[in-house]
Amino acid sequence: METRILKYFLTIAKIGTVSAAARELHAAQPTLSRQIQQLESQLGTPLFIRERHRMVLTKAGLAYQLHVQQILLELERANQLVRNINNDELTGTIDIGCVESAVTRFLTPKISQFHQENPNVIFNIYDAFGTAIKERLDQGLLEVGFVSTPIDTAKYHYLKLPIQDLWGVVVNESSHLFQQSTVSMEDLKDIPVIIPHRQLVRDDLSDWLQKSGVSLNVVAEYNLLTNVIYLTKADLGTLICIKGVELPADSHLKFIPFEPQHLLNHFLIWRKGTALSEPAQALINFIKGQLSVQ
Repeated sequence: METRILKYFLTIAKIGTVSAAARELHAAQPTLSRQIQQLESQLGTPLFIRERHRMVLTKAGLAYQLHVQQILLELERANQLVRNINNDELTGTIDIGCVESAVTRFLTPKISQFHQENPNVIFNIYDAFGTAIKERLDQGLLEVGFVSTPIDTAKYHYLKLPIQDLWGVVVNESSHLFQQSTVSMEDLKDIPVIIPHRQLVRDDLSDWLQKSGVSLNVVAEYNLLTNVIYLTKADLGTLICIKGVELPADSHLKFIPFEPQHLLNHFLIWRKGTALSEPAQALINFIKGQLSVQ
């Protein structure tokens, strides 16, 4: 089977219509439709549910999508490896996952310096919460991840990074907590709160809550902070998060740390038992070198 057909399939799955996919691929719409029908015939099962205005992946299509993504990534990494064997300059793409936190400020100058030394390397950065990054590492869709604690050291190699974030809350200026310099769990008793969805973080938070004897009134959960901040701005609830969150300018929001302090560590991780591409291994070695001279 040609990789071209697999790329057609992924593009339609991403965009949702054959017509839009045809425009992006610069291909004729009838040709694209025929190729997908032939692919489904070869597999003996439909990959899409054809609705009036869009195409939605079937259960088989979702499973196929994941494996096709893995196959094409591995093929590209193999091509990179062969190209680099007789090439003095490092080339290729590094697929990186990164959580929303202070780790971004650590990563940005490191990538910039690495790119100056290796201008032919491209960075594909995937922003997500830690669980999604680890899932994509396990699936082979990412090679390295910049994540926060806790991590599973049985599954991942890791480098501890010189970054810590403070746990605390973001409150609207209308909150009775706004003038405080610190907050305790007791301060959150009986008020609406918005908490992280990530299970391991919630477990850590639950242990802390259990020790304090406080029960929270949870009104919402979140994966990424970018959008949920506006719920706090709209007075839906007090947001429990880390200090590394970027607050919108003139948002009338304020971050207040917990007392006693509750710290979050950060790590660079990669999957054990997985062969890394040369660019990804070079980036890990580069960051190791940077950490050794700090």
